[in-house]
Amino acid sequence: MLKRHIVLLATFFAISCLSMYWLLLNVTTMMPNHIVTDYYHFNWNFWWIRHALTHGMSIYQTNYVMFPFTSNLALHTLAAFWYPIWALFEPLVGSMIAIVVIYIAAYTISGYVFFRFLRAEGVSHKLAFVGSVVFEISPIMFVALFYYDVNLLGWFWIPLLMLIWRRLAKHVIQDASSRLSGVLWSLLLAACVWGMVLTDLQYPLLALFIVVPYGLRTLWELPDWSARLRLGVYGVVAVAGSLLLLWFLGPLQYILSFNSEGLVATPADKAVTIPFPWGFIGVFDPARGISLGIVLLPALLLALIWNLRSRYRNNRHWFWIALVPVPLVLGAGAYIMIGETRITMPYVWLYQLFGGLFRFPERFAPIILIPALVYILLTLTLLLRRVSHHTQLILVAMLMVLVFIDSRVFIPMILQPLPRHYDFYEAMGEEPYEYTVVEVPNGARSGEVIVGDDAQAALQFYGVTHGKRMINGLISRVNIGHFWYLRTDDALLSWLGQRRFLEPEVVEAQLRDRIYNWPIGYIVIHRDMIWQDGPTMQEILGYFNSLLDLLCPVWVEGDAVVYRTSWHPDGCPPRTPPQTAPGEYTIDIGAAHDVRFIGWGWHYVEEVGGLSVRWVGEYPTTKFYVDLPPGSYQLSLSAQAFYRDRNLEVWLNGRVIGKANVSSNGLSTLKFDLAADDIGSGQNLTFELIYDGTNSAKELGISDNDRPLALMLDWVKFNQK
Repeated sequence: MLKRHIVLLATFFAISCLSMYWLLLNVTTMMPNHIVTDYYHFNWNFWWIRHALTHGMSIYQTNYVMFPFTSNLALHTLAAFWYPIWALFEPLVGSMIAIVVIYIAAYTISGYVFFRFLRAEGVSHKLAFVGSVVFEISPIMFVALFYYDVNLLGWFWIPLLMLIWRRLAKHVIQDASSRLSGVLWSLLLAACVWGMVLTDLQYPLLALFIVVPYGLRTLWELPDWSARLRLGVYGVVAVAGSLLLLWFLGPLQYILSFNSEGLVATPADKAVTIPFPWGFIGVFDPARGISLGIVLLPALLLALIWNLRSRYRNNRHWFWIALVPVPLVLGAGAYIMIGETRITMPYVWLYQLFGGLFRFPERFAPIILIPALVYILLTLTLLLRRVSHHTQLILVAMLMVLVFIDSRVFIPMILQPLPRHYDFYEAMGEEPYEYTVVEVPNGARSGEVIVGDDAQAALQFYGVTHGKRMINGLISRVNIGHFWYLRTDDALLSWLGQRRFLEPEVVEAQLRDRIYNWPIGYIVIHRDMIWQDGPTMQEILGYFNSLLDLLCPVWVEGDAVVYRTSWHPDGCPPRTPPQTAPGEYTIDIGAAHDVRFIGWGWHYVEEVGGLSVRWVGEYPTTKFYVDLPPGSYQLSLSAQAFYRDRNLEVWLNGRVIGKANVSSNGLSTLKFDLAADDIGSGQNLTFELIYDGTNSAKELGISDNDRPLALMLDWVKFNQK
């Protein structure tokens, strides 16, 4: 018996791997889909559960996302049931691959449990295997993988609850005297209800459409009222046990205390549905939405016709098909179009009953699939008894091929690169301090409302690495006031989100307050998320570099520039240019780390004549900032004027140190002497380039580029005398 179960589990494990083979072949570099999906908050969810448990905090309240607000996670898609698998594998293979392990486990469990359920309902071994594969690799499971929705992997709870309830009913008939055994089965049922709720809050609602009728049918099938009463008592014990578990080890307390103020519901006509009519009879295509496939409903219709014509009178058959119409209708959503006519559907009532919180009628697909499969397979079980064993094997093999085709198993999954790894987040995670990381640009969202865009909210993913509080991120159900202010109401954060113009005095005052009171440890600028051709990027870098007593750039990695704040206990390293020779310090303009020194007015890096350079001219003057060892220096600039020769003045800390004429005929080296008194301590030196006007290529008729340009610079050097 044990060997049979091991073989079954191994088979369903193999099918799970087959169904996601393309992902598994690329699992170290790629993840599903081609757009931002929900990967970031599910990875963060599991990190947060571990962090909360190891620090004596509640997993259902947090200010680690959407700081400084504390949010209730009771209605958030936390998917806590899967946490133990993540906690086991994450230290070994990392968070992203640990979640792939969760997918494999969920697929395997789904196939195995549904097989056991089908066998218990009287489906033959061969057909139970076919039905289990259909269930295991159904479109809803593919969508869970494709969109990284770990919370959608718990459909096995529904057949499992019915299996345990069936076992309780059998106990009442065969072993009524053993009350302890009955209580233990009841507690197991309670534990399953608890696990189902920890997977996602939607399952109890969806399970009602199958589990409650099944439970009532099981009660009715018992031989007498005494047995029904005993089973009812065990049911009450299971309900009471599940409520206790959910109260002390679950979200029930937090659900009852949840403040719905600020929640925004998705309009009924925007709910995600099984598209009518394609979703009911079309080939599954995740880009178009959930589909029941091309096999299920036609097979259900054929089975119904055969049963009607043969006058078959098994009540179990009719019970299962009776469960199909309600979820079938609800799955179509609020409205369907037939020609030019819009027809209102019963889903509207369900939507109103739950205040708009149930916004995915597409998730009725498994609630249609389960009873439809049972009905079809019970009918086929009767039919296959009439043919030879050899013919049965051929028919089952043909069915399996059809199932694989209908489920897209042979089509490679669309993949995208894993999020970029940054070493500086690792460094933050190793720091023993508690602080807030401000990501730029900022973006946050609930399940219904978003400020910024998904890519900005997805920066929550890096919280798994740095383990600090942050503003960016997603909480499924949250007061939108916890992030809506980011849009235009906050001078600092709305500016950093590129939704409000910079007000330097107001922003500086907010920075001085928040750096020390939140506190803020780092501000991370993601340049790849900010428009490079406009003034925004140079404005952010230039303004931050000018706040010498508040911020200092400490890391430049890829497109990210990381500023440490003056609150940080480790302090700021000197902003000294790299030493390229004895006594020589060089800012290589156009190199990755030049952003540590430049101020307002520097355009983006570009290639000119094989050199990486920057033009200046966005503002009337342009600054750069350095720290140097005390002493006297010669300052050298490799520069070229745009279009015409230009006069240049160089200032240091508010006074002129030299003047020069810059040629427009190629790069030339300009030299200026800096006395030791000019350098002083060498700290917080601010150099300013003042030029006599700018021109743009557009105004000169050279091209469509309208950037104001004055000088092009290749490098800046300081040679100690």
